[in-house]
Amino acid sequence: MTLTDSPRSRRNCRFALVAIPLVLGCAAPGVSLRPEGDRTIPAADPQAREPRARPAGSVEAVLAGARATLGQTNPEIDGRRIPTDCSGYVRGLYTRAGVDLFSESLPGDNGVRSILRWIERHGFFHRQKLPVAGDLVFFDNSYDRNGDGRLNDPLTHVGLVERVLPDGTALIVHATNHGIVSEPMNLIRPHEVADLDGRQLNAFLRRKGRRDGPRTPHLMAELFAGFGSVFRREPATAARVQDPASAPHGRASRRLAR
Repeated sequence: MTLTDSPRSRRNCRFALVAIPLVLGCAAPGVSLRPEGDRTIPAADPQAREPRARPAGSVEAVLAGARATLGQTNPEIDGRRIPTDCSGYVRGLYTRAGVDLFSESLPGDNGVRSILRWIERHGFFHRQKLPVAGDLVFFDNSYDRNGDGRLNDPLTHVGLVERVLPDGTALIVHATNHGIVSEPMNLIRPHEVADLDGRQLNAFLRRKGRRDGPRTPHLMAELFAGFGSVFRREPATAARVQDPASAPHGRASRRLAR
């Protein structure tokens, strides 16, 4: 497979977010994201399935590539255009580290599932509240992929953790209908949109649909499925993150109306 975006991959990136992130049909006021559609990834050559050692500066190269593409609608890295669907974009970033995240794909896999297979074999999958920069982040149910109105659509979107703020908010770089963006996700305060100072804690990732119930998840942290470290390591600890209840002046956060 090439890293060049194709009309087919664009057609299949059908998803949308409410106000910020995922594929076709982005939603309400805000940003929309470009999620993984139903694109099938061909099985890779078995000879390409051996794990690689981590090159010096590899994660830094991936992060530099992500930062360089922020705001772009037709991103290029090292003079080469990379796809604008969520999994193709992340794959393109990690080629800078000498890793092909699609190399473990099986027939019938979409891009997000292909990347998760790679993580399951060569990396480290976890659901700790604190990732580290360079981790991948997977989401379920970012859109109703099968159209049945139920929350039964796993692995619909993927992004990259660009950095983690002192309060535990992770900034996620991912592909959207508005280009490549960086948006917040806070797993310690998963149902809160912003704090009382207006600082955003969680971006919207799922578009609000007509059939959504009052408890349908829409925020990034609510749709979180797990993190994947491409280069094996133990996850960070949440001990150093400030508990919201102990914040100065007892400040609470603004929650999403449910």
